[in-house]
Amino acid sequence: MESGTEIWCGKVAGHIIKLGNPIFHALKNGLKSKNKRISRDCLTTIAWIGCEVVKGPDDLRFSACDILLSTIEQYVHPGRELEERLLACLCIYNYTFGRGMHKLTQLSEGVRESLRRLSCITWMAEELLKVADYYMPNKWRISCVHTQDLEANYNGSGAVNCLIYYRGYLFSGYSNGSIKVWDIKGQTMTLIVDIKEHKKSVTCFALLEPENYLLSGSTDKTIRIWHMFKRNLECIEVITTKDSIQSLETCGEMIFAVTHSHKMKVFDSSRKVKDVFKNKKVKCIRASQGKVYIGCTDSSIQELITGNSRQQEIKPPSKSWRMQSKPINSIAVYKDWLYNASTSVDGSRIKDWRKQNKPQVSIVPEKKVNVVAMSIVEDFIYLNTSCSPSNLEIWLRGTNHKVGRLSAGSKITSMLTANDMILCGTETGLIKGWIRL
Repeated sequence: MESGTEIWCGKVAGHIIKLGNPIFHALKNGLKSKNKRISRDCLTTIAWIGCEVVKGPDDLRFSACDILLSTIEQYVHPGRELEERLLACLCIYNYTFGRGMHKLTQLSEGVRESLRRLSCITWMAEELLKVADYYMPNKWRISCVHTQDLEANYNGSGAVNCLIYYRGYLFSGYSNGSIKVWDIKGQTMTLIVDIKEHKKSVTCFALLEPENYLLSGSTDKTIRIWHMFKRNLECIEVITTKDSIQSLETCGEMIFAVTHSHKMKVFDSSRKVKDVFKNKKVKCIRASQGKVYIGCTDSSIQELITGNSRQQEIKPPSKSWRMQSKPINSIAVYKDWLYNASTSVDGSRIKDWRKQNKPQVSIVPEKKVNVVAMSIVEDFIYLNTSCSPSNLEIWLRGTNHKVGRLSAGSKITSMLTANDMILCGTETGLIKGWIRL
């Protein structure tokens, strides 16, 4: 059925392309429309017919590129919705194929910077950058300027304990057990769902990729599995546990849960549960490429390979009894690097953690300060520390220098980085978002 639909769509696109340059000029005018729906539909149409244009004559593709490229490239910039940025990237990739490739050398520094930021999300942006840099190497100038882009407050639900993007919407979990869904358009956040099925505080979210479901964990000793369809959020399964849930991760069909008592539970696809790392007190977890990295209260980091259930220690506990009281509060994976946060932020390439006694990079915010939460995106490391609970510190990942801070106004209780944006939730129920310029 899907194959037949794809063939039919290809034929329709082929007939549209036969109209020639007038159709591309019309779509270009549509992209410039102030009506959001019209411009979005035109961008989607350009991406759709582009999959046929790339198969057609080089002259047609070059002509279409000449007409559309200068307008399409504006859609890759930060501040646009991620879906629009990815569609624009797909368009540039298809329309510059062949003779139009030299036009990549004419991309402005701002567009190339936007593609660089997208390169960690899609391989197409990375390929476009390789071509542009081959013909005209660029010295990247990193902007450290962040501007507040979003703010939403919902009184009466308590602290915002967790944030996640799911199906294009922002989800927030609250200490009163409610889950709220926000539709973000530009600088506006609109509440579209407010549901309360957990009996106690919602502590964490995770995505169950195979079925594209959302997981929520709670202190009511349950994990709920959610499905969203046409702005309707429905709980389709409840997993009951013996302890409160503090954090969740997934890898394939497996669900990993850290409990309030620092135990790590693993649920398979049939929801059978087993304990792993029984002799460790687990504080945080992060899954990446078939492996799960576990930060422990004794300052050690464990690795679990999900394919064969192999367990190994990649960072041993500190030999100092003082350091053993400093748990790993957060773990982050960026490309082939693994970072952990405690009294300092240490990072090394994943393959080098077991080989070296010392990390390749180390950031020490201040003496006698705990890093409570950490998030990494492209050039920056964002830290929330115990001495400044209402602020996010901004550090350059490449040079390990502190370059600024962002104030949330009250104690930060959750943090999320997505689509060149840093978001945080606070104990007062406020959600704030900043975008990097």
